Amino acid sequence: MLAAITQPTNEGNPSTVAKALTLYDRVYGCLLGQALGDAFGAAGQMHCLPQPPVDDLQAPPAEHPIHGGLQAGEYTDDTIFALAILDSLLEGGKPNAASIARSFRAAIDRLGLTASRLIGPSTRAAIDAWQRGEELGRAGRFGWTNGSVMRVALVGLRYPGDLDATVEAAYESAMPTHNTDVAISSAAAIACAVSRAAAGNATVDDLIDAACTGAEKGSRYGYPFIAPSVSRRIRFAVELAQADKPVGERQRDIYDLVGTGLPAYEMTAAALAHVVLADGDPVQAIRLATNTGGDTDTTAAIAGALAGALRGAGSFPLAWVEAVNAANQVDLADYAQRYTELIQRDLRN
Repeated sequence: MLAAITQPTNEGNPSTVAKALTLYDRVYGCLLGQALGDAFGAAGQMHCLPQPPVDDLQAPPAEHPIHGGLQAGEYTDDTIFALAILDSLLEGGKPNAASIARSFRAAIDRLGLTASRLIGPSTRAAIDAWQRGEELGRAGRFGWTNGSVMRVALVGLRYPGDLDATVEAAYESAMPTHNTDVAISSAAAIACAVSRAAAGNATVDDLIDAACTGAEKGSRYGYPFIAPSVSRRIRFAVELAQADKPVGERQRDIYDLVGTGLPAYEMTAAALAHVVLADGDPVQAIRLATNTGGDTDTTAAIAGALAGALRGAGSFPLAWVEAVNAANQVDLADYAQRYTELIQRDLRN
């Protein structure tokens, strides 16, 4: 049986003390942050600054070119593929690129995503390459966008505090579609930040340090691609987030100088910067990331997952949790319980 947990509340609980949480709290918090950030951010997706503010979990505008037709609480490909990876982990126990690729295919077929606007350019190109019979590693050799980053947070939970194992796991998750050094470096950064949060007794600064370590280690994997240093871009983004300026000006600096778009190196740094900007509060991180503009479902999903792993499931409003489960016909608490049991089996051995 799992230990008693902090449940989502009617108000959310941003002041939750990180070190007091159980592993289940962190796993469930990361899952909720991923899904809720994705769903919340979908309403502001691809807006440029200045943009109309998104203040609550709401449906994207009906005329939205990508997310029109989604209901309030419905998540996108970011979480669909994150859960596909989790399905693979729950089946096989450890991250494996071939198993993850099969899980991606199954999710695409089950949800009818082949012609969907939800699938990003690198993932779509890799899928086309698979269908032509190209081997798995080569299919992702041009994948430089943020698809590797948007789906990796749950992978970071698998080995709490073990950054070397987490980098290897991030590589396995990225390789089928994003087998470049920059995409793997970016995925490893986010996964290692989550791994550090999952280990407990962490601060936001600890997450940033772990992310930079992961970025450096992850840059040794994959096909070379012309791109800036992920770890240095993270440090730069954090400096902007910590500047002595009003929050809105810091958001503008992140948007203008770091970027919140498709490149993996932009998204990684921007998501971490929003966790810093929110001082680790998951709900605030999601709101800020959404209202900074750009690829907001992805920024908010990653920032929400990071902060959720740090602060736990009790940080999120119960109404949001009910909405995301209902809109997607999913039970995230059940996912969290099964994943926690898998992680704990390894920790006991």
